Amino acid sequence: MRPPSRLLAAVRLLLLLATPSAFAQAPEHDLKAAFIYNFIQFTQWPEAAMKGGTINLCSSSGTLLNMALQGIAGKTAHGRAIAIVPLAGAAPGDCHVVVATEDDRGRAAMVRRIAGGGAVLSITDDPEILREGLLIGMALDGKRITFTIDNSRAAAAGLVLSSRLLRLARSVQ
Repeated sequence: MRPPSRLLAAVRLLLLLATPSAFAQAPEHDLKAAFIYNFIQFTQWPEAAMKGGTINLCSSSGTLLNMALQGIAGKTAHGRAIAIVPLAGAAPGDCHVVVATEDDRGRAAMVRRIAGGGAVLSITDDPEILREGLLIGMALDGKRITFTIDNSRAAAAGLVLSSRLLRLARSVQ
């Protein structure tokens, strides 16, 4: 019997994390960080966009979500280590992933500029920032984390999101 693939294991983890019992056991920001890790796993970047040996995840320092994201720093996805980079010092082309929160509302123009700088997976848990054109929006629905995906924008950015990820989304545009 063939062992389950890494992708299948990631899908199982994502489904487990979406259950209310898992939510009760882990802090919200830790769950969101786990979701973000899985979003990265389910995304393919164009080869030209993958400079260096890391996947650079840009996030604002000092936020609760950024602190939770430190838990995925150094983990691998697509054969590359994930590096957490301060969003404040980032420029277009520095980030493969941008994570914005409510704390970034005053920096929305900067977030939009960095997220629009090529093949960038942009994620937020803030509905106001989501309207700035980010690709994935996470939300709490009761005790579950749900997410929406703008797959048209992802494709325009050169990203390919797994059909398995798209099926798990609350809505896909």
